[in-house]
Amino acid sequence: MTNKELDKLKAQFPPLPKEKPLAYKIYDYLKTNARGYENRVKADVLMQEFGITDNKTLRSYIQEIRESEILQKIICSEAGSNGGYWVAANQKEVSKTLDHLYKRAIEMLKNYSILRNKARLNGQKRIKLTKYQKDCIESILGDDE
Repeated sequence: MTNKELDKLKAQFPPLPKEKPLAYKIYDYLKTNARGYENRVKADVLMQEFGITDNKTLRSYIQEIRESEILQKIICSEAGSNGGYWVAANQKEVSKTLDHLYKRAIEMLKNYSILRNKARLNGQKRIKLTKYQKDCIESILGDDE
């Protein structure tokens, strides 16, 4: 086999990464060490374990895990001094996390709506919404505008 043929063959099969991405490592750690609420792991512990220096970065990894179509376990979280991250062990934990995320999303939409209305009342720059954005907000908040 010539070098050219070998290079062509190598191009068809790129080498596998030597290490898993950090999000996968965090996911594996949580699956092994944090199954169920009672085994939740504090953010500080995860950050120290994986050399992460700030909460925002850790949250971005957790978001990546949650949004992954490959990583199927549901990662739950709770804020506060008793909070942490864990892999859901039952439907109750899944429901609690979904309820928490839903309430946060609704609060953000309410704040958005309030600020949008303030901008209009004060003669500030008007925010133009796409039809999709308007339909979403109207369906959730019952906005008749």
